[in-house]
Amino acid sequence: MGAEQKLLPYAAAPLIPAARVLALAPHADDEVFGCGGALALHAAAGAAVKVIVLSDGAFGAAEGGLQAAVREAESQAAAAVLGYPPPEFWRLPDRGLEYGEALIGRLLDAARAHAADLVYAPSLYEVHPDHRALAMAAIEAVRRLGPGVRLAMYEVGGPLRPNLLLDISAVFERKREAMRCFVSQLARQRYDEHVAALNRYRTYTLPPETVAAEAFELHGAEDIERGLLTLYASEGERQRQCGVTASAARDIPLVSVIIRSMDRPTLQEALDSVALQTYPNIEVVLVNAKGAGHAEPGAWCGRFPMRMVGQDGPLRRSGAANLGLDSARGEYLVLLDDDDWFMPRHVAGLVEALGRNPGHKIAYGCVTCVDEDRRALGKTFCRAFDRVRLRAGNFIPVHAVLFSRSLVGEGCRFDETLDLYEDWDFWLQLSERGDFLFVNEASAVYRIGQGAGFGVNFDLEQAKAATRRVLAKWRERWDEATLYELTERARQLDDVSMSEERLKAELAEACAANQALQAETEGLRAENQGLRAQTEGLRAEMRKIVLSRSWRVTRPLRWLGARLRGIR
Repeated sequence: MGAEQKLLPYAAAPLIPAARVLALAPHADDEVFGCGGALALHAAAGAAVKVIVLSDGAFGAAEGGLQAAVREAESQAAAAVLGYPPPEFWRLPDRGLEYGEALIGRLLDAARAHAADLVYAPSLYEVHPDHRALAMAAIEAVRRLGPGVRLAMYEVGGPLRPNLLLDISAVFERKREAMRCFVSQLARQRYDEHVAALNRYRTYTLPPETVAAEAFELHGAEDIERGLLTLYASEGERQRQCGVTASAARDIPLVSVIIRSMDRPTLQEALDSVALQTYPNIEVVLVNAKGAGHAEPGAWCGRFPMRMVGQDGPLRRSGAANLGLDSARGEYLVLLDDDDWFMPRHVAGLVEALGRNPGHKIAYGCVTCVDEDRRALGKTFCRAFDRVRLRAGNFIPVHAVLFSRSLVGEGCRFDETLDLYEDWDFWLQLSERGDFLFVNEASAVYRIGQGAGFGVNFDLEQAKAATRRVLAKWRERWDEATLYELTERARQLDDVSMSEERLKAELAEACAANQALQAETEGLRAENQGLRAQTEGLRAEMRKIVLSRSWRVTRPLRWLGARLRGIR
């Protein structure tokens, strides 16, 4: 044993610790074939086990309803054998599961209702489209559930790359008995023997006393959040080459994602982030800004069609953006540089926002910043729309904005005389056609580093010169009211700054006065302590005098003297 241990476990776990288990099965029997041994162990350990079968399993059956009822009864019988409650059946169409917000939302509701801390789902390496769609949706659902929840992906029709092997030797015969409950399916194919052989094969790296094992790819929600795209590293490439899809596009607007590419190593991460979008109707327009030597990207970005445009030579940023606008076919457009990326809900969230607000044609969300190693920098572009503020300077990254292609038809273009702040100039053009709809949700990531595009890390003098060029262009278009508004906003900001300075001065003065008062108080306390000590000394002297013999002897004389003074 050696390096191979990094590829395959050489020890089996007796149980995956969990208190509340949710098992997701695309069809009735997958929960038993894929993780039946694990569920039996959970049930025996006292965990709350809930199984949900998503589809009706009736594809291709002459009598679909009857077939669905038969498969549900078989699944209930298998549950009784393994010791957990009867499954819940959603009865969605067989071969009709689709990765998207609808399925993800329903999985989230189910997981929260059960308070699940461990979720079982098929792996990304499955052959059946329902299995793959459910795998993708489960990954995104667990990511959103957050810390404390783990996802265990199981194998049925396609071997996965496990990071955990579970010893099911003690319950292997019960699993085989449960698999035999699916008579309708075993009549077509001896799936029980196939799975039993797979479970036996999984003991390949385990001690001889281990009779059977189930393989899982186990990830915590935190790990998925940090390395979401790594789960798809190999599978995404295979799906792009084969052109397979996990869901069909609905009758909804097409969104064109325009990527200006210099063929940098980060391009693949940008493409993967598009492939993971939960919005189902996307095309990718890859603009070759490098020119000769750009690698061929293929015809697919995950399940979305992709085409590369621009082969004649290098393109500047504005020229590449305009070529993308001209080549896009979507009703909505969004730009993405090849070193940045989207979170899975970015496109869906912006399209939904525009759908709820039909008077708007432009929407944008929040963007978080990371360094070249994907570490958070603590900076976020997340400011509500302010037209005056936009005229003073750009605060919206280019990939934050989704806009209607009709605005391009109205004449909005990237100014090809600008090498910097071309996106700011473009936003100013769009803002003349209407307000931007702000979506207060961080759904995209901006990579800032030495290899990043213009926008954050660039020469200060270069930035000042570019700012002057943009303002010079727009100053000729703005009327007196607009210029006055800008001046007034600057004055207000200056007043705020002056008020802050006054407050700081007053605070410093108050602090100094307080310190002086504290010093004076300490002096009075010291003086008071001295007076108390002096008083105690006088009292002690008085006690000595009163108690002395001479004081007692002279008492009659003091009395007589007092009487004589009274007579006088």
